[in-house]
Amino acid sequence: MLLILLACTGPKPEDTGPGETSPIGVGDGSPESVGWTTILDGDDDLTDPRDLGFDEDGRLWLANREDDATFTIDAPGTDAQESERRVDPYAMHFMEETAAFSFDGNGQFGSCGESRNTYNGQSAPNDYSGPVLWTTNLDIFANVDPIGLGSHLDMLHESPNCVGIAWEADNVYWVFDGRNSNIVRYDFQGDHGPGMDDHSDGIVRRLTEVEVSFERDAPGHMVIDHDTGLLYVADTGNGRVLWIDTASGDEGGRLDASDPGVKHREWDGAEWGVLVEGLDKPGGIALGEDRLFVAEWGTGVIYEYDLDGAEIRSLDTGFGAEALYGIEMGPDGKLWVVDNGSAAVFRIDP
Repeated sequence: MLLILLACTGPKPEDTGPGETSPIGVGDGSPESVGWTTILDGDDDLTDPRDLGFDEDGRLWLANREDDATFTIDAPGTDAQESERRVDPYAMHFMEETAAFSFDGNGQFGSCGESRNTYNGQSAPNDYSGPVLWTTNLDIFANVDPIGLGSHLDMLHESPNCVGIAWEADNVYWVFDGRNSNIVRYDFQGDHGPGMDDHSDGIVRRLTEVEVSFERDAPGHMVIDHDTGLLYVADTGNGRVLWIDTASGDEGGRLDASDPGVKHREWDGAEWGVLVEGLDKPGGIALGEDRLFVAEWGTGVIYEYDLDGAEIRSLDTGFGAEALYGIEMGPDGKLWVVDNGSAAVFRIDP
């Protein structure tokens, strides 16, 4: 189903401040001040969308938490759009309760789930959970299952209730560890290949000096500015957005690891601070050109900030409380957003 609403006329471009027209429009901030293009909804079997991302070919990926499914959409938002629903053969572990995606633009992506590892309720939680590495190759993803462990490329297991993930470089990802209230850096190093299980070369650095607050069923998404090396974190429960210098800090004490061979350490002295505070459960986060977009899960409002934390404008999506999940800056320079309340994904057309 394709739905396009016409945007209302807003201020002239010279009234918008630095840069071009904002991805969230320049009108009065009401839902009617922008256009909305429906990309996928309940008519397409979408039931519980949580996050989204684009791969190197411009294909849109969606995480549907309720059934551990992943939707891939070719030519999204065009007349040629085609979508496919897939469930990895061992999604009950590797994609259980998926909460966040992050793509590296070079054929791989990471995911993490708000899970304490129950194998979809078949066992008591054992907290053997954390970020997972995948390929965007559709000949492999959710198709290859060599030893009964699905198509995943790697997994490390130190972050149950993981609600945010951001790619740094190579096979390195940062995550929001909700179970332990930490931000954690994961280096998978060399992956073990589709569906295998050798996790022994993983390196895990835990920023124990940076405490975040997990909010049940809410996103806590993250994004890295690759020009500056700063990681931006939606610290949902504390109502703030943090910045962390990913190049700072030093190795600290040894921590227990769930998998033999994994190097799990504290990471001390990282430089960090609060960019924005006083928000109502910020969850989704996206980076534009010199702009940071933050989605309030508590209200359904998207805020636009400069990189010093000054608010520029806002847009009320009209989704209401506890419905606005992932937001992503698309290859087209537009924001793509998840409305969990109506089980739909939209593109904002300013």
